[in-house]
Amino acid sequence: MVTEAPPVLTFLLVPDASAARRVRRLVAARGPCSGWLVGSWGGLIDAVQRAYLAPVPAPGWPDALQEVLAALPDAFWARSLEVAPIETTQAVEAALVQLYGAYAPARAPDVATLAGLPERPRRHVRDLLRLAESLKGRLPEGLAVIRDLLAIDVSHALHAVRVHRIDGVPSLTRWQEALVEKLNRDAESSVTAESDHTAMEILEILSRESPAEVHPGALGVIQSQLFAARGVPAPPDASVQWVGVRDFLQEAEVAAGMVQRMLAEHLDLRPAEIGLLVPDSFEYAVALQDAFRLAGLPLSGLQVEHWRRDLGREVVFHFLYCRQRPAPAMALAVCLASPLMPWSREDGGRLAQSVMDGDYGLRAPAAAGVAGQQMLDLLRGDDSVPSGLANALRAFAALLDGGERFAAHRLQARDTVERLCEFLKGSIDIDWSALRRAAQPRFVPSGEVPDFNQEGVTVWRESQETWRPVRRLLVLGFAQGRYPAAPGSSPVFSADDVQALRDQLGLPIPTPGDELARRRGRLRRQLGAAAESVAFLVPRRDFAGKPQSPSDSLVFMHPLFTGPESAQERVLDIEAAELRDGVSYLALAEPAAPEPPRPLTADDPRFDRDLLQIRTTREGEQKPESPSSLETLMVSRLAWLLRRLGAEPRGWAPEGPDVRLLGTLAHEVFEYLFRPGMDLPELTDLEARTLGFLDVAIRERAPFLMAPQWQVERRHLAVGMARAALAWRNALDKLGAEVLAGEAWLQGTWAGIPIHGQADLILGLPGDRLLVVDYKRSKSAKRREQMEKGYDSQANLYRTMLQTGGLKNDDQGPLAERLRRGAAIGTVYYMMNDQTGLADTALPGTGGIPDWQTLDNDVSGAAMALIRQRLDEVRAGLLVLNRESDAEFFQKEAGITPYALENSPLVKLFTVTDEDAGGAA
Repeated sequence: MVTEAPPVLTFLLVPDASAARRVRRLVAARGPCSGWLVGSWGGLIDAVQRAYLAPVPAPGWPDALQEVLAALPDAFWARSLEVAPIETTQAVEAALVQLYGAYAPARAPDVATLAGLPERPRRHVRDLLRLAESLKGRLPEGLAVIRDLLAIDVSHALHAVRVHRIDGVPSLTRWQEALVEKLNRDAESSVTAESDHTAMEILEILSRESPAEVHPGALGVIQSQLFAARGVPAPPDASVQWVGVRDFLQEAEVAAGMVQRMLAEHLDLRPAEIGLLVPDSFEYAVALQDAFRLAGLPLSGLQVEHWRRDLGREVVFHFLYCRQRPAPAMALAVCLASPLMPWSREDGGRLAQSVMDGDYGLRAPAAAGVAGQQMLDLLRGDDSVPSGLANALRAFAALLDGGERFAAHRLQARDTVERLCEFLKGSIDIDWSALRRAAQPRFVPSGEVPDFNQEGVTVWRESQETWRPVRRLLVLGFAQGRYPAAPGSSPVFSADDVQALRDQLGLPIPTPGDELARRRGRLRRQLGAAAESVAFLVPRRDFAGKPQSPSDSLVFMHPLFTGPESAQERVLDIEAAELRDGVSYLALAEPAAPEPPRPLTADDPRFDRDLLQIRTTREGEQKPESPSSLETLMVSRLAWLLRRLGAEPRGWAPEGPDVRLLGTLAHEVFEYLFRPGMDLPELTDLEARTLGFLDVAIRERAPFLMAPQWQVERRHLAVGMARAALAWRNALDKLGAEVLAGEAWLQGTWAGIPIHGQADLILGLPGDRLLVVDYKRSKSAKRREQMEKGYDSQANLYRTMLQTGGLKNDDQGPLAERLRRGAAIGTVYYMMNDQTGLADTALPGTGGIPDWQTLDNDVSGAAMALIRQRLDEVRAGLLVLNRESDAEFFQKEAGITPYALENSPLVKLFTVTDEDAGGAA
């Protein structure tokens, strides 16, 4: 019984998708083409698997490879695998595919043949062969598919597949060549000479490195002689030009303008007959899309792949940081602000900003319910054993939300969590670095498909063949490293290693030189697809603004023509007026008289309202001002208004021991040490208690300081705090002081406005005297200067609160009574960094206190007068802007460091020159 041969599919094998598109057009132009397929290698494999009913390769290759890689601790990749497992795995897999692909499928590599190799490649090949042996027949998916197809008899196939290709276009490995040979043998009995001739005739059009009809001018010289043996230099003409532009953004605009000029000057020219050859770059794609859309020019074939954040992996990645104490504030903030959290994005933003402002006492939004509180508990927890972390990860994934819009990201997060939990199974310790590498976020492609249309300007990509011919071509990004792009290097086999493998073992592994030659051939084919002209646009600066040279191919183009001595001189920079006129089709704006920019004048704005009434209670009463807000008003009315409006910039930055944070920690330690109703701490355990309270404050307010890298700063802070606490304890003992209140909220009135503030400490002294204490973690020199000049306002305002109001919370009856009967009220600044007390009132007992200084002048008179003036202005709706001389005035005349001037860039932007304003404000 004779078995009938299966029908045959004709497959035209091409290098890439662009080439496939062009060949399909050529095939369709020949007439009916049933049973003809065109595609790259991936398309061929898909077609053959369907035709031969091939089984799907068994899953699990990545896991098997990682397992075997880790099981060979003496292999060349061992140390790299510990540091960068993902990258190392990819590099070793690529080298394994490269090595195996160079052998015939039926020929097993022989270790005995390696003796003639140099040490490095010999070791690498031997380790790769050990890897292959340990894999026990498992192969990378690409090789496994070929192995399975080679084993299938054509009698089991639905179709035989006849493969046509041009040798070297595309370049194939021995495994790929073996499969093509098998397919052609299987189809040999059913093919016709006519179909073979037609297929090869079409493919030869694609593979030509120079057009069938060579352009008679300079374009033809480049098309036929680039990278080839040099002939007699030809005269240059308008068919080829090199144009220097600033960068890729200007390049896109120049290209759009040139296309407009071409279409305007050649009415028979269609947009589709103009081509753009562009680098494989997201930046170029976006720049071209914007420039050509504004110019009203459609594009055909532009690949604009917008990237999206990988929100799923991102939130899991930062959650791992949160569970490893101390957790970075920014990692916690990223999690809180993630749209996958079980609360609204607005609530998440507020929580995240609170953390970045140093407030870790978070409360779950009411609308988030139980899930919100559970999520906060997870984010504030930590782990020391793998099982605990696995449980936390699963609970975290179960609480993620985000609604239907973010469903895909939520699934990605849960998949990532499951992989991490698998990784944690059987682990003794938590390898945080490995876990974070496994959860590393990636950019997620949007999946947009290029729009290929008949009417638009044709767009080719540097890394692909042309998909339709054009008459005029613009080559964008003709800079160093492109046209052609430099071949990449393998971390496993260097160029010398590859050459040794070719010479000693006869393996046809392509060298970097072979790859460069292949890419040069593609560039010649791309240039050969232009019929009339080509313009090379040379960006002088890269994406970061750094200078860059033209493409190395300019060196090969230069000697083809007569003219200037150096290749650089062939580039006509449009920034140079004397060269600009030589650029063909350059679109220039109409000449216009220069107009100076509109002068920015900053006048003091007047509002038709009392600015103090911007912040009011529900009952319509003015909210109180604090001592710090009134000092801000004294320095800058605009800074004060921006704070009132909540319009100050709220940036995120990595944690660091800044002045504000260290001051907060110091205040909390002193609050713990000197508490109302308790005796002064004993000298014997004062240091230990100080350090203990400091640890508590750090854990609550600045957990990042617990990390080893902050050990020096933490120790320096602890030593300073212990010294300051001892000196202050002795001062209180000498004064015979009783601690009445700490961090007490006071309220009162001054200058017709309500005021309030939180006093660091209120002391009761003999004779019913009161002393209001303000802690400052700084040295005394600057504060003393400010007090001597009369520009200190804060302590005096606390005294005023006690005199005109008292405690903000009247529930503390005995304390309120004690404050009301105070015979005299003094104030003192305790400067922690040099253990100095700066008082505005003479007190008995201070003579025996080291570094206690009493100032006998009016320490606040000038400040209070200036603040009153400011209040009158803002009541009238007048906002006087700062003058250039204000900073110098406050520093030299008032002894104040004007921090308020740095609160917002708007303060500096709207600062008025002294000439315009007539002096300081």
